[in-house]
Amino acid sequence: MPLHVSFVHKKVQKIIVLLPTFSVTGLSKRNSCRRPAKDVIAGNRSGKGIMLRMENSARPITMLFVYLTDKRTGRYEMEQEVTELWNLVESMGDTGVADLIIQKGLPFRETYVGPGKAAEIGEYLKTHKVEVVTFNGMLTSGQKFNLTKMYWDINPSIQVWDRVDLILEIFSRHAHTREAKLQIELARMRHMGPSIFGMGMVLSRQGGGIGTRGIGETNTELMKRHWKREMKRVTDSLTKLTDSRTRQIERRKSIGLKTVSLVGYTNAGKTTLFNLLTHKQKPVDNALFVTLDSAIGVIFIPELGKRIAVSDTIGFIKDLPPDLIDAFRSTLLESVHADAVLHVIDVSDRDYMEKADVVDGILSELGIPEENVIYVYNKTDAVPDLDRQQVADRTGGHPHVFVSAAKGQGIDDLLSALIPRVR
Repeated sequence: MPLHVSFVHKKVQKIIVLLPTFSVTGLSKRNSCRRPAKDVIAGNRSGKGIMLRMENSARPITMLFVYLTDKRTGRYEMEQEVTELWNLVESMGDTGVADLIIQKGLPFRETYVGPGKAAEIGEYLKTHKVEVVTFNGMLTSGQKFNLTKMYWDINPSIQVWDRVDLILEIFSRHAHTREAKLQIELARMRHMGPSIFGMGMVLSRQGGGIGTRGIGETNTELMKRHWKREMKRVTDSLTKLTDSRTRQIERRKSIGLKTVSLVGYTNAGKTTLFNLLTHKQKPVDNALFVTLDSAIGVIFIPELGKRIAVSDTIGFIKDLPPDLIDAFRSTLLESVHADAVLHVIDVSDRDYMEKADVVDGILSELGIPEENVIYVYNKTDAVPDLDRQQVADRTGGHPHVFVSAAKGQGIDDLLSALIPRVR
């Protein structure tokens, strides 16, 4: 019997994992919905795909999740990981989830999941229309190729993604500026390597002749050279944009303009807070990675009699590979050089502490000093019975404030906490 999980749209309301040893059921009520994912497929269809065959796609995508988990993973952790995967897919807007197949164990070298499970996926594809098979982990290019090759006879256009491919696909749909698009392109090339330019190409020998490099050159070698050229082109373009952003930061410092940067786990409410502070109207949505392009606004602090600059930047998520973070280093310069960093935390999220730790780890990797960071516990309106003292005790004395950006509550406390850092 196939091991699968049934989903409903728009959030996961109930997960039933058909495993020999246990079942997982029931997510929170706020994740409730009414119709199956495959029955409600609509939304933005303008994004470019992560692989060349997906570029300029104008139709909905049906996706099969494959979830490999350690045998020690508990029920709650599985629920949270599956829910986050689902939320990622929801952020694409035009994608439906057909099913989720689960295997417990360690990754296999050739196909990530075991050969039996890989064959089971093939049987599923024979009877279900699926365009993309998405794995929850990080696969090598070889594993993706091996799996894709296994399923070519069933569906010649099938694609195999991992978690990073999924995130990059979402990024590509939400990017608007040239800088953001270049950063995504760089991250995609680093993640996929030369295979991005022809994963399904027949690796046959190319004949010699006029204008060629000679007999014996393979498509693989051609792809590698082209990949290196494209990497250099994108890196050079980003370097110019990074230099320009660095000059802007230095110019603000030279005139004494203090800066504050908003950071946080994706969907923590950073942009809502940014709009409230700066009176701007950046798009706000209850979805992951709505903000990819850095934005700058200004607020006036009466107690100091001066203005300070405020930046909103990309949200973080757990298990982001270092290459992906490094690709967005240009955008993150605003946070690295800020006089104060507001770490926005969705305190209504049951896992807010774990997600805050994820962000703290990334800030540490970026070299942002702890003393520059203020914890901003947001969405307090969603938890009226919140034990604020308990939350405060968990900070270990770190500067913190409680706000509701949606309701405009706690902003005076936030500005007061900023004053010593932007004086």
